[in-house]
Amino acid sequence: MSYFKKLKEITIKEFFDDDSIINLKNEVMDGNILVLRSAFNPENLRKIFINIKNSNIDITKDTRMLEGIKNIHYRSDSTGAGSYSAKDLSWYFFPWNTDATGLSDLIEPFFNQIIKMNGYNTKTIKNNTPKDIVIQRIQIIYYPIGSGNISLHQDPTNITKVTCGIYITENGLDYNKGGFYVYDMNKKKINIDENIKSGDLILFYNGLFHGVDIVSKNKNNNSKINGRGFINLSLLESHESKNRKTTKGIRKI
Repeated sequence: MSYFKKLKEITIKEFFDDDSIINLKNEVMDGNILVLRSAFNPENLRKIFINIKNSNIDITKDTRMLEGIKNIHYRSDSTGAGSYSAKDLSWYFFPWNTDATGLSDLIEPFFNQIIKMNGYNTKTIKNNTPKDIVIQRIQIIYYPIGSGNISLHQDPTNITKVTCGIYITENGLDYNKGGFYVYDMNKKKINIDENIKSGDLILFYNGLFHGVDIVSKNKNNNSKINGRGFINLSLLESHESKNRKTTKGIRKI
């Protein structure tokens, strides 16, 4: 289902119940976005994010996920296949590298469930490196006020069907307009961020028509983050794959 259907709330019990995995996956595959409220303490997330954002990590020039790659920090300001474009800052964390920020440890139990929802064995995935093709990645994405965005697109579904997003920031608190959007069956653009709080977790189909509009804030907004912060948990093909599938831009719905 490439179109958004409904926003549905789930409980922490459902999320961590292995017997519910198939049902949750089916709900996502049907076009629903599932929301787990208050999955994380927002203050903890914001503290970790601000520390990472303010750290002096060098921008990585080569972002290919090849065997031996370290954690990545890069600036995206490019156009790709099918008019796909992105302008943001990202940090990639891989399980074969050390993560001193505390983010990987905090997220691990949740990521284990995402691995299972996508039909993989958690132990196998955690031991995989780029030569094994299917790898685990934590991505922090930062969209600065007035510039950060991702054009309308669809992500590959050959490896990941259910992707997971964790909200560091919040519409109305850190920005007042813009953010994550999808299209419904009537080809109506729906802003999802307006219904999500900092610390919430969402599950959605990788193949949904979706994007991120430029975020802005009014003069009374004094947020220190000054933009939109989002964590993406997904499985994907490394660049060791000879026929690696990539994100495709959508010109028109």
